[in-house]
Amino acid sequence: MKNVFILVIIFCTSFCFAQKQDLKKTIKEESIGGSLDFTKTIEEKYSSAPFIRFGDILYNKKDFAILFWGTKVKYLGIESLDEAVKLWEEIHEKKLTKPESKALKTGFETKLE
Repeated sequence: MKNVFILVIIFCTSFCFAQKQDLKKTIKEESIGGSLDFTKTIEEKYSSAPFIRFGDILYNKKDFAILFWGTKVKYLGIESLDEAVKLWEEIHEKKLTKPESKALKTGFETKLE
């Protein structure tokens, strides 16, 4: 019985890892020009606004798109802010600036209602 339990745990762990890899692959594919690229949506919605208020902070459109991205990837199942930052930097092949990092953190910590 103990061996069956261990096999089930190993199978579940492998399955969860595979799902996480699929999730990351999907996020990478959709983050530039896909459903997780919020730059066009924000530009259309806020075309005349140089800044967008979220809470008590004003964001430029680029940073506001990063905030949205952070919220969405958390909702999709990315579990930690560090994982989200690493993923964003892999996708965009550059380090986040301080304002971008703050926007991503705000988005990641935002609760969807």
